[in-house]
Amino acid sequence: MASRDSKSSGRVSPFKGYPAPTSNTTYTPNQFFDVVLRHASRGCVRLVAYMIRKTLGWSDAEGNPQEPEVIISYNQLIREAGISRGAIGPALEEAVACHFIRCIREGRSSGHRQAAVSALYELCWDDRDEYIKDLSVFGGFYAGNGNLTYIPNAFFDFTVPRESLAVIKVVGAIIRHTIGFQTKFGFRRQQVEMSFTRLQRITGIASRRSLN
Repeated sequence: MASRDSKSSGRVSPFKGYPAPTSNTTYTPNQFFDVVLRHASRGCVRLVAYMIRKTLGWSDAEGNPQEPEVIISYNQLIREAGISRGAIGPALEEAVACHFIRCIREGRSSGHRQAAVSALYELCWDDRDEYIKDLSVFGGFYAGNGNLTYIPNAFFDFTVPRESLAVIKVVGAIIRHTIGFQTKFGFRRQQVEMSFTRLQRITGIASRRSLN
């Protein structure tokens, strides 16, 4: 599938597939696939994916995120996350209401004798021992050990900002049930059989036509 972003030459760069999940990855909470991707709007999915990529895509020598808090500007979300200007406000409200992210500092426009201030957000983390998949009781991403998967950065950098929500859900379902599934021997799946019915159940896409 070709990238929809035109380069200066006017030609598009073809997407050749995801690299093996051994490098250039982001250690991603599985709940992004089990909760966010299944229930959230496209704008909210893109926002949370952007936050995960910015927060968990880089860590220090001890494995701690280098940027646990993320400054959010509308221009960044439009340019890097693929969210339209009109969808940013609703996406932020949805992500906060669902406990996907938390606002640390409110943004402020420039005014008389005061400079503009960008909003500051962080991912929500839940210290409960239970892995929550029910959105109605979701209180943040599982903070304990495990329940994370190394996801190719290309998923966050290419697929999520550019593709439709249905495509993101289908690709996410395949990721979750292949490399997101660890066997008792510690290996990751490389293939998985998926019927239309199972994909509909996993993705929450009601229309078989849309799924197709």
